[in-house]
Amino acid sequence: MRSDRALAREIQGEIEKTTGEKVAVSMSDGIAGLRGHLTSHQAALEAGHLVGSLDKVREVVNDIVFPGKMRFKSPPGVSEELTGREFDVVIVGGGVIGLAVARELSQFNLSIALFERHNDVGMDQTTHSNAMIHPAIQAKHGTLRWEMNYKGNPMWDDTARQLDVDFKRVGTLIVAENAGEEALLPYAVNAAIKHNDPEPKLLDRDDLDRVEPGLAPNIRKGVLVWNTGIINVFELLIAYAENALSNGVSIFLDTAVTGVQTEDFSIKAVDTTRGTVKTGLLINAAGLYADRIAEYAGDRFFSIHPRKGETIIFDKSYQPVRTVFAPVSIAAESQESKYTKGGGIIPTTDGNLQFGPTAMEVCDREDVSTTAEGCDYLFDKFAPVLERLKPGYERPDKGKIIARFAGCRAATYKEDFIIEPSRKVRGLVHVAGIQSPGLASAPAIVERVREIIRGERHPAVNDKFNPVRKRQVRFSELDLKQQDELIRANPLCGHIVCRCENVSEAEVVRALHGDVPARSLDGVKRRTRAGQGRCQGGFCTPRIVEIASREMNIGKEHVVKSEGKSYVLSGRTK
Repeated sequence: MRSDRALAREIQGEIEKTTGEKVAVSMSDGIAGLRGHLTSHQAALEAGHLVGSLDKVREVVNDIVFPGKMRFKSPPGVSEELTGREFDVVIVGGGVIGLAVARELSQFNLSIALFERHNDVGMDQTTHSNAMIHPAIQAKHGTLRWEMNYKGNPMWDDTARQLDVDFKRVGTLIVAENAGEEALLPYAVNAAIKHNDPEPKLLDRDDLDRVEPGLAPNIRKGVLVWNTGIINVFELLIAYAENALSNGVSIFLDTAVTGVQTEDFSIKAVDTTRGTVKTGLLINAAGLYADRIAEYAGDRFFSIHPRKGETIIFDKSYQPVRTVFAPVSIAAESQESKYTKGGGIIPTTDGNLQFGPTAMEVCDREDVSTTAEGCDYLFDKFAPVLERLKPGYERPDKGKIIARFAGCRAATYKEDFIIEPSRKVRGLVHVAGIQSPGLASAPAIVERVREIIRGERHPAVNDKFNPVRKRQVRFSELDLKQQDELIRANPLCGHIVCRCENVSEAEVVRALHGDVPARSLDGVKRRTRAGQGRCQGGFCTPRIVEIASREMNIGKEHVVKSEGKSYVLSGRTK
């Protein structure tokens, strides 16, 4: 068996050959450590990916310095109000994974706390996702990502039903444009079966017309990967949080973890911006900062490198497809891509069409900026596809783009999930590297975490656990008689704040006073859809600022769009 030193020298030579530059490489227990200076971010990424692609490397810690590299700054303390508190379990990260883990572990008689650094749940990866429940066909066969994907996808029917969240299986439709592409369709069927997806359906023209009407005359055959789903991800986050709270979990927002205390290689306490909390079990579900939490705990064996994806969203008046839609050429492109599924044409549960996402490596984990170039790239890539494949439908028009958004994925250099107890620190469980298809995989991921905790701690079952959560029905979903009854009971239901989405003042008030209350305009938007319509808040923003000011008992100039100092108003004029 080759020594770590010999392997490190070999890797060092490969990096120099690829980048033309030298870095220091160390190897220990399968973990490759990279140090040194390179001339660019791209060179550092290439070095990390090269090492991560080696089977003999378990993970990569990339500490290469390059011009423009972001330096991490731990947030300052705010108070000591949590000092002295003690919980059986502390979960770091309030995205979909952290919240789902909290809900899952509340099945046991454990005191559980979840810490989220933002003023709302899911503000990093989850709310910046495309809300798609992917089939496993696009995940690399044999990886943990693939295993969690194929196991998690079918679990969403029961999970969405329990949480009362809008979820639809719309399917991915792959269509052939010529005889050559028709010959490739059986390969798509076989690939899906190999990846443990349910067997897709080979469709002739009559079947295609029933699934996706209006296809071009030359399209005679296709494949429907029918287990693809879409979900209301904003509602899902609130649902997970509300159900976790109802089962005894404590959720602390605006609370960042700044350190982890260990003793004899065991978790003892967690330092936060609001004080130190004692615990013997720490779940690291910190997403883009999971490597920082691992470092705090003395077990950093991977690096997160953020990969940004941009998406454009169209007005509801433009709904050309029912399915996640792709010709064979684009489906093949996503299969061949090493680090991304290539984006697509994706409907949403609310009736908007999406193009995206892109995939671009960035330095800043907080980079959610959108660009004209990203918008143009997505439109130029997917608009011609729709024009070609659905010629009878309204042509794509940039004028119907109502929003653009971006988010960063928390990728490791092995491009796989990490779901395991620490090999160095007792009481530490890593749930890291969860990038797409993390949403599709979530039910299987948390089930795996549950079994890790059960095996290590043997906790007693919580007989009072209730997995069911009922959502509040939207005013816009009711018929006229039901709306009239609501208005008679509460006149605020008759005050329509958002015309585009038909959102009432009562719904805004409810969002501001919910179990997980909105503390910003974006928080109200995520809970009610006020501001998500055609005018993107042009009409409703002043009214929501007024309502938020009243209900939160703060001046209008203190109402924020998101968090921090993102004030909507700069001050009073008179």
